[in-house]
Amino acid sequence: MENKVTAFLFIPDPAASQTEIYGLTLLERSLHGLERGGVGRVFLPTEVQGFLGKKADWKLDIEFSDDYRNELSTVGNGALVLTEPLVIDPKCVQQLLEQSSLAEMILITQSGEIGWYPKTALEAVAKDQWPNFSQITTLAHQHVLVAKKLDFQGLVCSTVRNDADKKAVKKALIRSLIKPTDGWVSRNLNRPISTSISRVLAHTAITPNQFTIVTGLIGLSTAWFFAAGGYWNYLIGGTLFHLTSVLDGVDGELARLKFKSSPFGQWLDTLVDNLSYLAALGGIITGIYLHGATDLVKWAGLLSVVFALLALGSLYFYLLRFKSGGTLLNVKYSFQEGNSTFDKILQVAGAFGKRDLFALIFFILGIFGKMTWALIYIAIMAFMVFVFSIQAHIAASKAKR
Repeated sequence: MENKVTAFLFIPDPAASQTEIYGLTLLERSLHGLERGGVGRVFLPTEVQGFLGKKADWKLDIEFSDDYRNELSTVGNGALVLTEPLVIDPKCVQQLLEQSSLAEMILITQSGEIGWYPKTALEAVAKDQWPNFSQITTLAHQHVLVAKKLDFQGLVCSTVRNDADKKAVKKALIRSLIKPTDGWVSRNLNRPISTSISRVLAHTAITPNQFTIVTGLIGLSTAWFFAAGGYWNYLIGGTLFHLTSVLDGVDGELARLKFKSSPFGQWLDTLVDNLSYLAALGGIITGIYLHGATDLVKWAGLLSVVFALLALGSLYFYLLRFKSGGTLLNVKYSFQEGNSTFDKILQVAGAFGKRDLFALIFFILGIFGKMTWALIYIAIMAFMVFVFSIQAHIAASKAKR
């Protein structure tokens, strides 16, 4: 494991390190945060060896030792030292590694706050007669006057020493599930519901991918109700379609809470979501041809299918072409960062293409018995997505050159 960042984790209270927080122990959360943040090897006290099961279950290279002195003195590429387990967001670790020179620095956590020290402090500590864990920060301060602190701007980086700490960190973890890309409906309506579900499911063996499949099956059922036609079927279909929008957040929340996110999970979520969209669209179109509709609605249905397929094809090609992961949120549109009036108009219009808003609109159309109008909405939005996806291709190609 050469050229890997090494972490040393002190465990002052082995029993407390087994405190469970949303399905993972405090120790497990510390290790996952380090691993996802870029740490390749970690040293742990031998007394916690039985808490982790097989080392093969971890991507980290985990070593156990009763005395870190020798290991600390021989680390050649810097070290991240935690004086106690932390619930730490991987982005915090990434920021530390990006903003410091590991060839010269040691990173230390102190009372839940992370700072860094010159490597001379590390070397001096290693030369001293090895203290207990509570003295390492004191010894480090004997060799450096100031430890620089970082502001993680709301990212979770917390100790858990009592019930109050546990309650606070659980709230912080739930707040962290809100994405910057969340629209108004998702932030204020969908997330409060989905996170309540995720809080419960995090303590079960249900995986994010399993929940994705369940949500997809509910989404597919909307096609049957839309195809059946009639007020009540349209209302039930619209209700289920909006429900899948709410539930769609749960799999991602579970993945982040339990460190289960993966490229496969992203692609599965995206494919299942889009299959649900197409099934709902197919159901509405089947319904209007079986039960009748105006020529305008029929033309809208035809155009919605054409533009939806073109838009999805273009977006998937973008992800594959530019290796942008498995979520359509990674497609970069030129207007997203623009400040012109036109860009701002498109930013507002873009909200109508997000699932949280259009699912709610479809639900409202179902209440008023106007579900077939959804085809006009889909035709317009799918056309806009297709056009701007082409622009996204051009912009990404230029940036790649």
